Amino acid sequence: MDFTFPSDTLMLRDMLRRFLLKEARPLEMKYFQTGELDRQEQARLRQAVQQLGLWGLMVPEEFGGGGLDTVTACVIEEELGTTFVPVEMGEISPILYACQGEQVTRFLEPALEGSRRAIMAAREPGLEGLEPESWGTTAVPTGDGFVLHGRKALSMAPTGEDFLVVFAKAPQGLSAFLVDSESAGLSIARDGQVLLKLEGCHINQADTLGEPGQALHLGAGEAPRAWIRTGARYVGMGERLIEMAAEHARTWVSLGAELSVRPAVRRMLAEMRVDVESARWLVYHTAWLADTNPAGGLRIPAAQVRLATGEMLRRAVDRTTMIFSGPGPSPQIDPHWLVRSLVSPQTLEAALEFARQAIAAELLELETVESGPG
Repeated sequence: MDFTFPSDTLMLRDMLRRFLLKEARPLEMKYFQTGELDRQEQARLRQAVQQLGLWGLMVPEEFGGGGLDTVTACVIEEELGTTFVPVEMGEISPILYACQGEQVTRFLEPALEGSRRAIMAAREPGLEGLEPESWGTTAVPTGDGFVLHGRKALSMAPTGEDFLVVFAKAPQGLSAFLVDSESAGLSIARDGQVLLKLEGCHINQADTLGEPGQALHLGAGEAPRAWIRTGARYVGMGERLIEMAAEHARTWVSLGAELSVRPAVRRMLAEMRVDVESARWLVYHTAWLADTNPAGGLRIPAAQVRLATGEMLRRAVDRTTMIFSGPGPSPQIDPHWLVRSLVSPQTLEAALEFARQAIAAELLELETVESGPG
């Protein structure tokens, strides 16, 4: 059995690692304090990624990308997880590959180039907004399109160049719509989270993404690989938490001795290391399955990655928090914020619950429903 990575993969990993240490990590404290990067910093990071030849590596070749294999994509994702700063790599949601006709030039191509961001507007505020069955946003037909009404919880606030992929209930069922961020009837509010308000927002029929009523099936074929890559990102985040906790244990002195001599601290660090390493090899074994047997059933192995890495990350956050909660200063960057910078707690819990149900249904030979976006 050969567990080594190809030399090209290692070269990409090392190049990205140096870039993140030099360009991304110095911005972490500012990002932690403000919750966002200014447009100049975003543009500078994007330009640097493009100059290094790393832009679009994980985009399929038929859409002009690098078409990286799943194992190499996971190596990239793991490195990206070691910094709190969001670094754009030119990857887009597989949902957008359903763009047709004018949608390609208005939305898909600019998203691939990085000139426009696509922001998913699927889940709704509150715990009841996690499941597609409970979404209340509606798309009411008009003579030439639809009028959208409702609220969505967003991962980030859109700028003028961005567009949204809004999931709403049309007469045909749950449908997806491409909506410019400056459309009339659309507004953004902040109430502990970024909220999208749709009040009489009119869109054209041509802005329907895919077939009406089939929103949950968009990008479904790529979803398992996306779960595996997200698992790799979580592994990188777990690795960064170990780094933070170990550094604090080595350097902070309490009652005349470093925290590192305390048995409880040592136990937690050891458990974190085993937890992260176990998750890492589950990720890469499943990525190997995706590359060597692309026609095989990947949904349940990918769901196992989704569940195992998500639970690992939550335990790592809890242990890191306990190590920092003893005598001494609080961490400059809250470990819980590291998780929230990538995915909201509600979205993470919804993903973990879907994975649990999918795995249990396989064991019990039951039918399962499609997962919502993300």
